[in-house]
Parts: sequence; C-alpha cells; structure tokens
Amino acid sequence: MNGRPGPAPYARFVPSDIPVLTSTPARADHAVRAAGRALARLGRSDLGGHLVLTAGHDGPSGDPAAQERAVARAVEHALRHRPPGPPPVRGAPAAPAPPD
Repeated sequence: MNGRPGPAPYARFVPSDIPVLTSTPARADHAVRAAGRALARLGRSDLGGHLVLTAGHDGPSGDPAAQERAVARAVEHALRHRPPGPPPVRGAPAAPAPPD
C-alpha cells in the first residue's frame, strides 16, 4: 500500500416500486444491505431499486464504511428527486387536459 487513499466510492440508486434491491456489480451484498438500511431509515422500506457502484475507473471502493456512506447519499438523493406517485406507463395515452 502506498499510503494514498483509494478512489472515492460513488453510488447511484434508481428507486423502484418493486421491493427488490439489485446492484451492479452483482455481488455487492454489503452495499445492497446498506441501501436497504437507508430506505428503512427514510421510512421507505416498501421500495426497491437498482444500485450502481463505481469508483473512478478502478471499480468499487474496498472501504466498506466509505461505500456505505456513498450508498446512503445515493438513496437519499434518489428519493428527494423522485416524482410523487407511480411512474408513467410506457405507451399509455396522455392524460386529458383539464377543462377551461
């Protein structure tokens, strides 16, 4: 080890109404559990989603604590910017305009 910290972990979370958590890379069990804890802490354990973990060009970080913080931030960010209500259905007709 050269004494320099490794690349900072980065996580992106895409929430889903289907209560299943998945990740890329697929075997990121620690990070998936961290996402579940973050959702529960925010009172949204009814949600699931997909977690994407990266750290620069070197892949996910080897520091579990840093990765957990990145995951928590990603979950919070995704829920803050999630529009209310169910997602629009593809191919569904647009809602009619309200009458004047």
